[in-house]
Amino acid sequence: QFQALLALVQANPQILQPMLQELGKQNPQILRLIQENQAEFLRLVNETPESGAGGNILGALAAQMPQAVQVTPEEREAIQRLEGMGFNRELVLEVFFACNRDEELAANYLLDHGHEFEEQQ
Repeated sequence: QFQALLALVQANPQILQPMLQELGKQNPQILRLIQENQAEFLRLVNETPESGAGGNILGALAAQMPQAVQVTPEEREAIQRLEGMGFNRELVLEVFFACNRDEELAANYLLDHGHEFEEQQ
C-alpha cells in the first residue's frame, strides 16, 4: 500500500500535502515518524519506481499503517461510484485516501493514471 501511495505522489506531487494532513488525522504516529525521518522520506518520495523503495522507514511505516479506516456513508457511496467506473476496489481505496477523500480529485486521477496501475499488475 505504501508503495502505491508513493507512486501516486510521484505521479501527482500536489497531493503530498493533503495526503500528509489526512495521515496526521488518521495516524499521528506515522506522521511523527515521517517528520523525524524527513530526509529518508523525501528520498523515498523522489526515487524512481524502477529503483525500488527500501530502507528502514518503509518497513516502519508499513508496520504502523492502520488496518481499518473509518468511512462515512457518503464516503462509502463515493468509493462505490469510483468502483462503478471500472476500477478495482484496492486501487480506488488507495487513490481515494491519497486524494484526501476528495471524490472528484480521485476520479480525475483514476481517469488520467488508472491505466498505469493496470500495466503494473
